[in-house]
Amino acid sequence: MAASGITSTDASTSPRWFPSALVRSSLEETRLAEGVPTSWGRLQGWEWGAALEPSWWSSQQEQRWGTWPDAVRTVTVLAQTRHAVVVSLDDVWTAYLYPFTTGHDVSALVRHAPWAVSLASAPVLLPVGGAFNKNGDTAVVFPHHRPESAYPEEGLSSSNHTTTLAIADSVGLLHAALVPHATPNAERRWNDRLKSMEDTLKTTTLWRAPHTRHVQGLPPVHLDLDTVVNEDGTVRWVPQPRPLMDAVLASGERCPGVATMAALEQRLALRGAFSGEEERRAFYGAWLAHVPEGWSSPSTLSTVNGGIWIWRYETILLMLAEARAYGLTQQAKQCDAWLLHVSRLQARLGELRTVLAVRKMALYAGVAVAFIGSGPFHLPAVAGCALTIGIAHAVYRRRLPSPY
Repeated sequence: MAASGITSTDASTSPRWFPSALVRSSLEETRLAEGVPTSWGRLQGWEWGAALEPSWWSSQQEQRWGTWPDAVRTVTVLAQTRHAVVVSLDDVWTAYLYPFTTGHDVSALVRHAPWAVSLASAPVLLPVGGAFNKNGDTAVVFPHHRPESAYPEEGLSSSNHTTTLAIADSVGLLHAALVPHATPNAERRWNDRLKSMEDTLKTTTLWRAPHTRHVQGLPPVHLDLDTVVNEDGTVRWVPQPRPLMDAVLASGERCPGVATMAALEQRLALRGAFSGEEERRAFYGAWLAHVPEGWSSPSTLSTVNGGIWIWRYETILLMLAEARAYGLTQQAKQCDAWLLHVSRLQARLGELRTVLAVRKMALYAGVAVAFIGSGPFHLPAVAGCALTIGIAHAVYRRRLPSPY
């Protein structure tokens, strides 16, 4: 499947947060506060450049919350990420300015008291204050830090496998803290998200999945590999806003913890973090060690029920959208190549559904013959049904794709 031909401006000269291949006008011509029209919908933003002036922080009196640094003398840009412009305020605070507003997910982690209490001891750096408008958080203030990468793209080596386990371990601790706030399975809405993404991206793939009752939604804590705080080898996450591509392509939903893990896994895979199935198994194992047992049950992880694979699929759709919107040619090729394997995987899942149907019919037939059958063919018929069930079960187990 070829990537779509969205007209691109020069992506190499645009800041990381600006989707230059999706927006028809240049950044200089774009007024974010008026909303940016695109073929995928309107992007909502604000005139964030004013916050680079110290005077803005003292003049911002409305729609703010928490501890607010209103006597700022210097504003220094530390970094520009996919989601934000990161600035240091007097070397006392670090503020994240979100040029595009995609919801209030970051501030909600503190402003909703039950979540804040649960996350107090989790490996996440919580904000202390911020500003917002009707479309979402605009500026969020954190204790002073310089954002780092949990797994840099350069200089990878086999020793980095320990880092992937540390990442998974920290996410497990974070999700464990949110378990008391989990909500029931939202299978229909999760599948609706996939349909919306497929329709917009015009992919040739179509995948829906059932989910067991153990797959539960969690309060949204969006994580970015390149925005963490490393403290003596311990990863602390800096929560990010809802990704722009997610906000553009689908409705906001509470997704399960495995969705976050699949997203991190796919990002790590692009950086060469995994050499095989065992390393992926260890990665998920480090996370599963902290979360409820039901999340790791065979039925929950089964690919037939969606398992990890359906969330990998959603992540790839979002990464494909990101690649097209930001002009990331190599990433688009990698996502397209990954999606080619989905048809093969779905063909195998179709075979397995047939095998399950055969097993079920053999079971019903065996029970019926056992109770109402008679005559010389009674025992051979029961034995034949039992043999069919056994063969079907063996074929199912052998052909079932591994979660890893």
